[in-house]
Amino acid sequence: MRLLFYLTILSTVIVAQEPILVDETVAKVNNDIITRSALLKAQQEYRQELALRFPDDLKKQEEEYARGSKVLLDVLIEEKLINQRAQELSIDVEADINRAILELARQTNPQWTLKDFEEYLKSQGIDIEEVRKNYRSQLQRRVLLFREVISPIYERLKPEEKRQWYEQHKELFKVPGEYKLSEIFISFEGKTEAAAEALARQAVSEARSGIPFEQLVAKYSDPARPSSTNKGHLPDIKENELIEYLRKALARMQPGEVSDPIRTDKGYQVIWIREHKRESTIPYAEVEQQVAEQLAIERGQEKLKDYFKSLREKAYIKIAENYKEQQE
Repeated sequence: MRLLFYLTILSTVIVAQEPILVDETVAKVNNDIITRSALLKAQQEYRQELALRFPDDLKKQEEEYARGSKVLLDVLIEEKLINQRAQELSIDVEADINRAILELARQTNPQWTLKDFEEYLKSQGIDIEEVRKNYRSQLQRRVLLFREVISPIYERLKPEEKRQWYEQHKELFKVPGEYKLSEIFISFEGKTEAAAEALARQAVSEARSGIPFEQLVAKYSDPARPSSTNKGHLPDIKENELIEYLRKALARMQPGEVSDPIRTDKGYQVIWIREHKRESTIPYAEVEQQVAEQLAIERGQEKLKDYFKSLREKAYIKIAENYKEQQE
């Protein structure tokens, strides 16, 4: 949540924070504490995130805040538990944090170093340590959950389970059909529609008689047409990206065939199908690992609630009485 906020506001001015009153402990999580200032900060950032998500709907912002703010303390407790467990397992993500921040810096200015980016963030009122903290939280969570939840599921998957998941999700592995097309385009400019049609029909006749299509492009096609500089070749196009009139024309044709003249708003088009790859499905053997990963992640989502429940049960967590009431 907070990471999204920081990434979104890099080029904007941060709203000044309200003065923090005398701090107090909101919750104790093993040997760590969550302070009132940390909770207020989370609340403020959540409001700012909602303002970005629903900029023109104050009512929606308030409704979402009323609902979501009740679990903010639980989120902070969960972050503490993840951080503590990551330390127990010696999970080190600092190199990944540096790479992520450097990539973000390069997206802003390809010449920047980490130091340059830190100076830029400082000029925008953003604390680099807060950015690092949010990256650390995200990365630790990802690595920890993969190690403790996803990986054990992955290792226990049976061949028949993976095959069944593949069969049930084959649409994820479909490869759309693709066309390699060439065109002759005869423009209406400088000629009557009838004359343009006559030229198009002549081009079709000659193409079907065996004259190389590329020669006919040079002979008939409008030289101002972009395809004319590439022997009439059009960019490769997926079946599901075809515009309707081409879809209908190509549906009746086979590779190697030349279409009848097709009337468009600006002239007549003649299409040659150089190649047509039919829609296919990637074989199971080629995606078995990907299938296993997806299945493990899917099942892992079902286990997350139990995992965090287990972390909480093993931890010493004490919430101050007046903050317990805010969660109800």
